[in-house]
Amino acid sequence: MLNGKRHDTPRLALMGAGLLLLLAGCEAPRQAGQAPAPAAVRAGPVTPEALAAALPASADSFTRGATVPVRQPMEGLEVNYATPNRRGAAFVQVVRPAQGEATAAAAGEYTRWLDEVSTGARPGRRLNVVQEFTEPAGPGLRCAALEGSYGRQPVLSTFCVGTAGGHVLRLRVTMMRDPAPVADARAFLLEVARSLPAG
Repeated sequence: MLNGKRHDTPRLALMGAGLLLLLAGCEAPRQAGQAPAPAAVRAGPVTPEALAAALPASADSFTRGATVPVRQPMEGLEVNYATPNRRGAAFVQVVRPAQGEATAAAAGEYTRWLDEVSTGARPGRRLNVVQEFTEPAGPGLRCAALEGSYGRQPVLSTFCVGTAGGHVLRLRVTMMRDPAPVADARAFLLEVARSLPAG
């Protein structure tokens, strides 16, 4: 799905890293350690903290970074990931539905997010949906793959929405579009999905 090795100018590298950090809010990886198995989540109360703790320390080429609270579009926790060269960034959010069941909230959030990213809600960001798909493992993610640009920088992005333990999951992976793939977004999503319980 994703796009020789290439040498970029320092200026482009810095510019591109800034763009990715702006999107995903990723920080340099701060924490490692083995993530608990999904069974550990099911054994105790299913809280955002427990679900966030179950996420892997690394997935594909991404390494786990900071965990921070989020309030928009729903309250919960965000776990950040980044590639070593910082040309790829990702986040996983575990959030509480404002009202109603998580399944209905997730369906509504997918529609809202798809509309937001495809209509260019942020100036200078142009993204087009190239594929919609589902990842049935674990939470059963519903996803959209996009391509476009942030300013002059071509990018690839994938976002997914699902549910786990009565919470809504929001995931996004964004990478610079290089001749050689920066990372495998689908592999990242699959590893994350397999670390979490369904429902």
